[in-house]
Amino acid sequence: MKLIFDHIGKYKAASILSPVFKLLEACFELTVPLIVAGIIDYGIKQSDMHYVWTHVPILALFAVVGFASAITAQYFAAYSACGISSGIRKSLHDKLQTLSISDYEKIGSSSMVTLMTSDVNQIQTGINLFLRLLLRSPFIVVGACIMAAVVKPSMSLIFIVCTALMAVVIGLNMKLSILRHKQAREGLDSLVKKTSNGIAGERVIRGFNKTADDYSKFEAKSLMLKSAQIKASDFASWLNPLTYAVVNLGICLLIYRGAVHFNIGDLTDGQVVALYNYMSQILIELVKLANLIVSVSRAYACLKRAEGLTDVVSTASKGTKTLEPSKPVAVSLKNVSFTYQGNNEESVKDFSIDIKPGETIGIIGSTGCGKSTAASLIAGIYDPTEGEVALDGINIRDISLASLSSSVGMSLQKTRLFKGSLKDNITVGRTSLTDNDINEACRLSCSDDVVKTKSEGLDYEISDGGAGLSGGQRQRIGIARALAGKPGLVILDDSTSALDWGTEKRLLGNLDDLAQKPTVILISQKVRTCMNCDRIILMDDGKIEAVAPHEELLKISENYRYMNSLQIKGGAV
Repeated sequence: MKLIFDHIGKYKAASILSPVFKLLEACFELTVPLIVAGIIDYGIKQSDMHYVWTHVPILALFAVVGFASAITAQYFAAYSACGISSGIRKSLHDKLQTLSISDYEKIGSSSMVTLMTSDVNQIQTGINLFLRLLLRSPFIVVGACIMAAVVKPSMSLIFIVCTALMAVVIGLNMKLSILRHKQAREGLDSLVKKTSNGIAGERVIRGFNKTADDYSKFEAKSLMLKSAQIKASDFASWLNPLTYAVVNLGICLLIYRGAVHFNIGDLTDGQVVALYNYMSQILIELVKLANLIVSVSRAYACLKRAEGLTDVVSTASKGTKTLEPSKPVAVSLKNVSFTYQGNNEESVKDFSIDIKPGETIGIIGSTGCGKSTAASLIAGIYDPTEGEVALDGINIRDISLASLSSSVGMSLQKTRLFKGSLKDNITVGRTSLTDNDINEACRLSCSDDVVKTKSEGLDYEISDGGAGLSGGQRQRIGIARALAGKPGLVILDDSTSALDWGTEKRLLGNLDDLAQKPTVILISQKVRTCMNCDRIILMDDGKIEAVAPHEELLKISENYRYMNSLQIKGGAV
């Protein structure tokens, strides 16, 4: 409940007023059977129409005031529920922004999506029902028992026994259903993950004619979720029948005992009607309470999942040191090793290199040799399992995230573009960037060719994922994004793979011709991309095999010579 209390803040008054107005409505409702009993006993039975006509307006007044109280309570409950759930959703979003990539991978994107949408909606529904009914229903049940004791003390035992039995039923149901609802939410996570993967890989699935297989896997996940939801609903499905059974048996006993007392003159017509009305009120409120327990149990399970995320201790860097803006960065890796979450083998092993400011370094090797992992370690995306990564002599863990993001520009092979203008995709919210910064980044990355083909220029709107742009155009926009902030360290992680040789050569030449050249790290499988670098790091199985310029590597590394000969024969160089 801590997460709710953290966000109740300005909704505290509304959260109090909602149950207060509901209790006010309940007071009117509990008084009505006594007025009806009086009308029957003193008005109708004794033919006193004046008594009838003076008390009927009181019933009408109670109805109007009760209705107004119910509407007001609903307004305050909805206001509080929407406000608190909005605060919870924002806190979850803010928490996600503080997590490292490793934390993201551990939690899973499907869990995050479910938490931010379905789980928060369930919490909102639970808060709304809680404020409206959790006090009102028990108040009516207890109040009806007390009023029944006022009408006929000897009959109140029936009410007490029925209420006690239902308390046991509801308590057991709540205890057993919370765990089942949690398992159902985890099943929903699994289905969301499968759906996300299917959508992301739609082209591959269709290209290899695996639509039927993907459907079978989706169906299996759906059936697992169905089974979990059925198990969660099993207990809830028994709640209403048990409630009706207990209360209806109580009504039968009440009518039987009432008839006995009526025959001996110990109970009036109006009192019998009043007792029946109070038992009916208990029936209605217990049914409401049973349904409320189901909803609150589901909401509580969702709330515990949300609190689990907020309790995650982020492994992201919380350093305070800063790098000098736009200044070429010196990079040093000392005995760095890294293992991905859940893997047993190291992806990078004993990696050590010193890179001078303004130097251009190529990292080359076969697929899966650890090139991109090494780049991610240098960019601070992952923290090394062992060893140290330093920028300008400062441990990367001690550098603030703001300084790190402004000093390191990274472009990946698969550029993620968002729905919006080309300009928005280059700036990604960096309001400090000027038009000159953006135009210069477009020129350096050769994406000015892309802008010129669009009549709207940088205001050209693209859809989510960059549909309508070729792979090479998307990569150039991604490189422009990395260069726009004038970082001191530029990492191009195979982000020229979709470019033709002429465009790639022009882009690399633009970087070399800069007056204040940043430190550049090029990751590629193509020899031609890295052959003009100051030095080339040849990697194999996560380790550095050799470090030297192109011509020297050809002399000292058989592996590099073989790679070069294959690409020359294939026309890659």
